[in-house]
Amino acid sequence: MRTFPTLLSAAVLLVSALLTGVSAVSTKTAQAADLPEDPMGEVVSFSRQDHDRLVWVTDMNMPYQAHGRAYLIDPDTGRFLSMLDLGYWTTGIELPSDGKRIISAETHFSRTTRGERSDVLVTYDATTFQVRSEVTIPPKRASVVKMQGTSSLSDDQSLFAQMNFTPAVSLTLVNLERDGFIAEIDTPGCPNIYGGGERSFHLLCGDGSFLTYTFDENGAVTGKSRSAALFDPFEDPISISGVRRGDHWYFVSLAGDVYDFEMDADGVRLAATWPLITEDEREDEWSISGFQHLALHATSGQLYLLTHQGPPETFEDPGTHVWVFDLKTREKIEAYELQELTISIAVSQDDAPLLYGIGAHIPMPFFAQVWVYLTEGEAPLIDTVQFGLDIYDAGDGSYQRSVPKLGNLPSMIQPW
Repeated sequence: MRTFPTLLSAAVLLVSALLTGVSAVSTKTAQAADLPEDPMGEVVSFSRQDHDRLVWVTDMNMPYQAHGRAYLIDPDTGRFLSMLDLGYWTTGIELPSDGKRIISAETHFSRTTRGERSDVLVTYDATTFQVRSEVTIPPKRASVVKMQGTSSLSDDQSLFAQMNFTPAVSLTLVNLERDGFIAEIDTPGCPNIYGGGERSFHLLCGDGSFLTYTFDENGAVTGKSRSAALFDPFEDPISISGVRRGDHWYFVSLAGDVYDFEMDADGVRLAATWPLITEDEREDEWSISGFQHLALHATSGQLYLLTHQGPPETFEDPGTHVWVFDLKTREKIEAYELQELTISIAVSQDDAPLLYGIGAHIPMPFFAQVWVYLTEGEAPLIDTVQFGLDIYDAGDGSYQRSVPKLGNLPSMIQPW
């Protein structure tokens, strides 16, 4: 009769033999899988023509703001294609119409999060994503949460304007054709910048007016004007998240009225205003939502509004629905519910447009979410949120796909 120690000894010998065999197999496998040396520094060129549609998503990367980022996504496949590291607390990129460059105003510190600060305007090559040029600019670039209106390109693509905030407000002007800093211009009370006119910029002012600067090809000021107050910033301010169609910019107010401003070298004029949210809908507490509230499909003239139900002070809460309006008739033509709570929207500009949304994903089944909420409150759910790019058919709102776990706090979407 075998005793327990004898059985234990046999088991130990068996395990030892098995491990020896596995080790031998692993060694043989490792030897068989000897790979050639990987070349260092090789850059593979990227071609936009290989993709029907592309979209950039910018992430301030909170709470790791030392490395703001922009992600390039193919929305038709959901593939992640590239990433740019944009330095401390990015406020987004500019995409010239030639498709050959990507432009970013960046802040860097000599010791990553401390030390000497340097602000630069960086031009990236759109085929290699390598730096083409850097221009030193005043170390005053604004670091803000909502990215829209913090920078702009002139319509002829020759000038770049950057919003500064120290807390004094000014504008940094750069010549893109010569890669040279031109000037810092004081713009007290008028921070956010919008293009309109060959070499004109329009700054949104705190009293409801717009300040317009026009420049020559060298960046010298040739005109300066200020409009009358075009909306009441105390009764119903507009959001900075405007969208453009030709010479017209569309903004939405906190109450849900749309403002159509015509912007060109002669200044800014109010072309029209009308409600996107009716009185009955306001009584039901429908409100604008998120960071990037509006999207516009230029060819069809369809305007998209991110909405949710909540009191006026929740206008930056995530949205649950998208409403679609026809700019010509000013009527709502479609409304649909989104797959996830959404903080920003944008629309591709092709003939069969996609709606993009930055959605807040909670990686647990719905009933588990309800149980956690009822037993522990919303804080544990917020801690689990993962943001991703959700892709819908812009016509009927049908869900297509998602790119999950896209950074830490992506907030701005730019079709490319």
